[in-house]
Amino acid sequence: MDLATLLVARGLDPSGLIAHRNTLDPRDRSADAPSLEHLAKTGHDLVYERMQNGRVFGAEAQVMSFRGEAGGRARLSGFRRLVARRPGIAPGDIVYDYDVAHLLHDFISRAKHPTFYDAFPLAGVDDLVGRLVVQWPKPYMRRRLRADDADLHVVET
Repeated sequence: MDLATLLVARGLDPSGLIAHRNTLDPRDRSADAPSLEHLAKTGHDLVYERMQNGRVFGAEAQVMSFRGEAGGRARLSGFRRLVARRPGIAPGDIVYDYDVAHLLHDFISRAKHPTFYDAFPLAGVDDLVGRLVVQWPKPYMRRRLRADDADLHVVET
């Protein structure tokens, strides 16, 4: 089954949603954050996703957040409305979260256009967070797809 079919069955319109495959930039790896899985254990993978180089989600978007895994698999980690802040203005929950301070500073030092997003949870797939896995189509470097992309196939629920 493709992701769009699953979303329609849940009463969601996949054409207006973005599927985002979140991965840890190699330049952000450190002893404190060796992998995205390490960040996910404390929920900081979703915080990391809110730091982007430019307005990659536009001013506002409904985003299905997937954590990239080996072999092109991606596990659902959240479903949120992301709203861009003015360029360079980081949200207080990121600035004052000492567990991700190093990521914030590493990101700011390398980003040409640091953009931060506020996040607001959306309903409809809460029970699938951590369980829903899709196969991401190649090339994996394409991190953002429309949720109705026919090549996003559900491999686990």
